[in-house]
Amino acid sequence: MKNILISVSYYSPHISGLTNSIKNLASLLSQNEYKITILTTQHDKKLLIQSVENNVEIKRIPYLFKYHKGFVMPRFIFETFSLLRKNDEVIIVLPQLEGFIVAILAKLLRKKIIILYVCEVTLPGSFVTKIFEFILRLFHKLTILMSDNIVTLTSDFAKNNILLAQKLSKVTSILPIINKPKFSSKMDEIFKKRISNKKIKIGFIGRVSSEKGIEYLLETIPLLQNEWGDNFIIVLAGSLGIGESVYIKKIEMLIKKYKKYICWLQSLEDNELASFYKSLDVLVLPSINTTEAFGMVQVEAMLLGIPVVASDLPGVRVPIKMTGMGDIVPLKNSRILADVIIRVIKNEKEFIKKSNDVATYFDHQKILHQWQKLLN
Repeated sequence: MKNILISVSYYSPHISGLTNSIKNLASLLSQNEYKITILTTQHDKKLLIQSVENNVEIKRIPYLFKYHKGFVMPRFIFETFSLLRKNDEVIIVLPQLEGFIVAILAKLLRKKIIILYVCEVTLPGSFVTKIFEFILRLFHKLTILMSDNIVTLTSDFAKNNILLAQKLSKVTSILPIINKPKFSSKMDEIFKKRISNKKIKIGFIGRVSSEKGIEYLLETIPLLQNEWGDNFIIVLAGSLGIGESVYIKKIEMLIKKYKKYICWLQSLEDNELASFYKSLDVLVLPSINTTEAFGMVQVEAMLLGIPVVASDLPGVRVPIKMTGMGDIVPLKNSRILADVIIRVIKNEKEFIKKSNDVATYFDHQKILHQWQKLLN
């Protein structure tokens, strides 16, 4: 049995596509003769420093203070060195500033280093945040140089990423492990009561953070009124993003402006996801930059037979191109987004595929075999 350390900034119960995919990966590997340890941040002081979930050991490092989405953790070097000594290989999930430290220590201990480069962080705001973004990318470049293998979710993302395009010979593309949401008739009845009885339902699910481009979806409302009058609603679901207070206020103002056409559910439990997706006519991912590099939620929707409209971003456009279950739109253009939403809903049968067909692209055993080739 090989001992694998996975270093990632955030882990469950933090909710994001990235953390969910790492949790699914850790669980699958632990079920197939790998001993998995997660090295992560105690992003919530209420979380245990050490715990075990689904046979996966979790070690959370306390932080002294944080800036935006990053943490200062005085104990990180000592704890990382100790864990690396006990493990055979390490998977460093980027973006992660401290991944550079993990890579240096792993090199010193002659451990195999695999980089899982999920996305390229683009930060909003001030000159200071842009400096932080530059430093983060510099550290990522150095981390990549020390790696033995690089994994990305799609070759589309790798080919269009400045850091990875020059290292394609080291890159392996492995799709994320995505579970089909489980349907509950009891939860479905409860969920329906939470949503308006308007005929057309357009959905968004994800953290309220600037890369998601939620404002462009909300700004389609006057255009959708021209088509459907008052007989539609946009259903928003997702937690508030960390370090996103300015953006959250912006979205709250738009929700207040268009409250007649919006149902904001905020966070959903796992047993509510299937009911959320099944209630929709279309799911929309209006993301605007490279912090979004796949969009796991669109695959969850497709597995339940719901078409998707997503931005034309490297990686994000891949599930639609693979399955044909939706359409792709240019970034930051509410007018075109509205036109495509209307077209997809009007021609729903053209875009809906059997969920079993979609599932073949994201078969867990195929994905497991790809990881086994790298880890063995």
